[in-house]
Amino acid sequence: MFEMSADQVAEWRRMCRELTEPRVNGEELIAAAGFRQGGATANYVASKAQLGGLVYAGIKMMRKKKAGGLPDKVMLAVTPNRLYAFKLNVGRSYKLGDEVAAWERPALRIGTDRSGGMTALTIESPAEGEKATLVGISVKDDVVSQEVMDALQGAAPAGA
Repeated sequence: MFEMSADQVAEWRRMCRELTEPRVNGEELIAAAGFRQGGATANYVASKAQLGGLVYAGIKMMRKKKAGGLPDKVMLAVTPNRLYAFKLNVGRSYKLGDEVAAWERPALRIGTDRSGGMTALTIESPAEGEKATLVGISVKDDVVSQEVMDALQGAAPAGA
């Protein structure tokens, strides 16, 4: 797991909360963190191998499909009853964009898989026929995104 100092964890957790708390309709915020579409390695290899725009576009389309159509980067916010996804713009600072999805937690199937070098989070809404697989926004697993995964699987987030 990517090692963040206690101060970095506290700062990232604070920033995620400040961005999402006003957007969860007054519900109690349990955990929030940035996530992204998986498959960044395939993009990197395609760009270094200079395989051309068509291959790159195909990889991008497959990544978006696996992410259930969600944007490349999202902020997930977990409340007792709902899971929210907001578009996340990353630059010098993080900016929260529009809400791109919201699900009732009891209707979701949540899974994690550690097979690709990072823990992948799968959010499945069988009633809506939706399925999205994402990884934490960092290049390695981090404490804050793991807290979101734990909260979705029913464990209490650490240090919240």
